[in-house]
Amino acid sequence: MSNIIEEANSIAEKVEIFNQEDHNPYKDIKKIILNNKIKLIVTVARGTSDCAALYASYLFAKFLGLPTYSLPPSQITLEKTQFDFSSALVLIISQSGLSEDLIECEKATRTMGALTAILTNNNKSPIIKTANYYFNMYAGKEESVAATKSFVLTLLNLIKLVSVVSDNHTILSKINELPKIIEKENKNSWDPTIVDNHLSNGFIISRGLGYALSTEISLKFKELCQEQIEPFSSAEVMHGPRSLIENKFKLFVLILNDKSGNIVLKDINELKKRTDKVYEILPKSYGDTAFSYHSLESSELDSIILMAKFYPWITKYSKLKGLDPDHPRYLTKVTSTF
Repeated sequence: MSNIIEEANSIAEKVEIFNQEDHNPYKDIKKIILNNKIKLIVTVARGTSDCAALYASYLFAKFLGLPTYSLPPSQITLEKTQFDFSSALVLIISQSGLSEDLIECEKATRTMGALTAILTNNNKSPIIKTANYYFNMYAGKEESVAATKSFVLTLLNLIKLVSVVSDNHTILSKINELPKIIEKENKNSWDPTIVDNHLSNGFIISRGLGYALSTEISLKFKELCQEQIEPFSSAEVMHGPRSLIENKFKLFVLILNDKSGNIVLKDINELKKRTDKVYEILPKSYGDTAFSYHSLESSELDSIILMAKFYPWITKYSKLKGLDPDHPRYLTKVTSTF
């Protein structure tokens, strides 16, 4: 079995390890936020980690009422921009913890007055020694070039962080249910032959947390399948991009069990008339489709279930296209940018 398939199939196990071993400093972050020391959260990330950072921005707004700014690393490394971060928490998200631009961003933002935190899967990352707070992903070593389990464990860390800070005991109590549900869902995996693999263009449409997940799903279609499936909010797609939709065009619709779900379904009614290549990813309570998934009635925890089910599917779909998901074209595990 390939590395990426093994890692995608190990997500339930890694979530269980997280539940048993997690000692991350959520309460320390809660303390500084409740003491009004933090007025802004700044995320710094690249690639899949940046998709997680977008997801984090929705969480921080929804649960903590804190604005979040995604800082382009080049603002620090190239532009040498100076910010007043005296009331900011800067969160560096990096699976490898080795990207040179992120290392420089942590150092620079700390000198600008920020408290810094690193969420990484590498306990030997140099950022751990300098950051104020260290969060372990608990994903275990990830050999595959394309991230799978590390993304899911990043989301789980972020969900637990906002739940601890906001005293959301409902979510905290349900986290322990995830491993068994993920295992059960993967025994009823999605069929990779359902999707037309001869078409390489399309959209994946959602809203809110679902849109953040869509950016990662889009990235995986590019990395592993050489397909350009672009992510859009169901509102934004109406402002121009919808003109591209025609019959030879794939349309994925991602629904989470929250306020956005019915809105997305309403938004895409017109778009579905333009192509018969429509694939709806939604909770089973919305309908039992080819891409349905079990819901815990929480869009946050459902995100974990959905992505844990998506990753094994996308690797099988990649193989169906005659590609090697363990060796995606032109890609390496650690990308050097500055």
